[in-house]
Amino acid sequence: MAEIEVVAAVICRADQVLLCLRPPDKPPAGWEFPGGKIEQGETPAEALRRELKEELGVESTVFDCMYRIRTSGGVKIRFMRTGVAPDAVIIPQEGQRFCWTELTSETPADLLPADVEFWRFLTFSR
Repeated sequence: MAEIEVVAAVICRADQVLLCLRPPDKPPAGWEFPGGKIEQGETPAEALRRELKEELGVESTVFDCMYRIRTSGGVKIRFMRTGVAPDAVIIPQEGQRFCWTELTSETPADLLPADVEFWRFLTFSR
């Protein structure tokens, strides 16, 4: 099985982080940090900027990689610190829902398993 490389945006606002609900036609179902697959020839930062523009209609600045994980299903995820303008308007382009979630030690309900591991890292390291 070929490894799939994915980037996920960690966009914070005060003590909150942005999460998105995966569209129903894109399993697995659940909440996740926004992002997507790295296409051939893209850097992780280029892929994340493209994904955020395509999925949420926002321009972004990608900073550094905060955390990496490899799932048992062969998906390699890079969680990257990402910024959007304070006045940026998020307009989901695929009909998905999004929310600003408090960064607490309590893991949000229905957060995807790979994102749960990162959530624990993120809230522990604060």
